[in-house]
Amino acid sequence: MKKTNLTFFIIALLTLGACSEKCDEPDVQYINGIHLELQNGGDNGFSQEELNAIFFVRYVPFSEPIIADTLYANGYFPEGPGKFTINDRYPFYNDQSPYYTVYGYMIIDPTTGFVANIEDIKLTGHYDGDCGYVNTRKTFTLNMDTIDVSGLDSYYVLTR
Repeated sequence: MKKTNLTFFIIALLTLGACSEKCDEPDVQYINGIHLELQNGGDNGFSQEELNAIFFVRYVPFSEPIIADTLYANGYFPEGPGKFTINDRYPFYNDQSPYYTVYGYMIIDPTTGFVANIEDIKLTGHYDGDCGYVNTRKTFTLNMDTIDVSGLDSYYVLTR
């Protein structure tokens, strides 16, 4: 009788242990986001005054006239000086469709005439088990050049 109870107890512990894995939901918004950094300083970088002047424009591609929203960052970049992620949280909040991939984005420095035009964002990803998410495709067009940052969460550096 004791051996049966011990066996049952061990099986119960193993079963409970296998099902009790707890993990945080992956931040899919961050993983799928377009991570950008405006180079700070140097010959091709932005001065603090230029970073303070940066503003964002979100527009609907191929709209006539262009339908757009504008956000003046006033020098605030949520991930550090000149660092930000374009997703449904920043620079414009989208809590329902259409989501950020539908829009085009311009990053503008009016003091130097710098314009970065980001369009044609394409994303593909999938959940990897219970606790992970893998980005398998993340591409966008930057001023007519196709940029592939699939699977990366490092910052793509923009220079003047």
